[in-house]
Amino acid sequence: MRLKINMCNSFKTLLIFIALIASQTVHGKDYIVEMIFFANMQGGNESVHISNRAVIPNLEGAMVLNDSSTNGFIALDADIFQLSDKAKALNNSGNYRVLKHIAWLQPGLAKEEAIAVRIHAGKNYKDEFKERSFAQASFSDLQAPINHPVNELDGTVKIVLGRFLHLYTDLVYRKTFTISSGDAFGRNRVLADFPIKSHRKMRSKTLHYIDHPYLGILIEIRPIDE
Repeated sequence: MRLKINMCNSFKTLLIFIALIASQTVHGKDYIVEMIFFANMQGGNESVHISNRAVIPNLEGAMVLNDSSTNGFIALDADIFQLSDKAKALNNSGNYRVLKHIAWLQPGLAKEEAIAVRIHAGKNYKDEFKERSFAQASFSDLQAPINHPVNELDGTVKIVLGRFLHLYTDLVYRKTFTISSGDAFGRNRVLADFPIKSHRKMRSKTLHYIDHPYLGILIEIRPIDE
């Protein structure tokens, strides 16, 4: 049974390699994007003003990564990861909790052609904060309301190729806080949304760190032809 599993994994890796080569011929220069999103368990100031106002990231046109190739975007398996030791160290530190470790192949696209990638991870707060699951819905959804997830981390990231590589984030990180008096629903906890909208110029083959009091992001972008 172990031999069969290893053979399947090797075959899948071979298919990914073939897809990488084929994608290069269609799009020109392609990149592997590897990202680690992690919660800072010690971060933030509990005494800051907390708002329960929902923040909804713009998900329009975002790419949902899966095993199939769409517009040159391909989700990659964990055996492609090069930052696994860093993810393990973060989890083992006791100060951080890895929410998502992901990698994908994509073409280098100019700003007007770039496609955002959907990111969602971590806890789902929809059972505790049911009213928020409907705030996530679009107008069309409200015709037949759906109990949408309320993810701890949600939003998009977008890689743009110009003279340099650029990373754009449109994310929201959600965290619960204890309050002294109950809210309108009698709860003693509030769910606060922290928007993380940023633009960072990147260098390929260099590990970059994006900092926030509650969320950290590690990202490395590697050209596949070097």
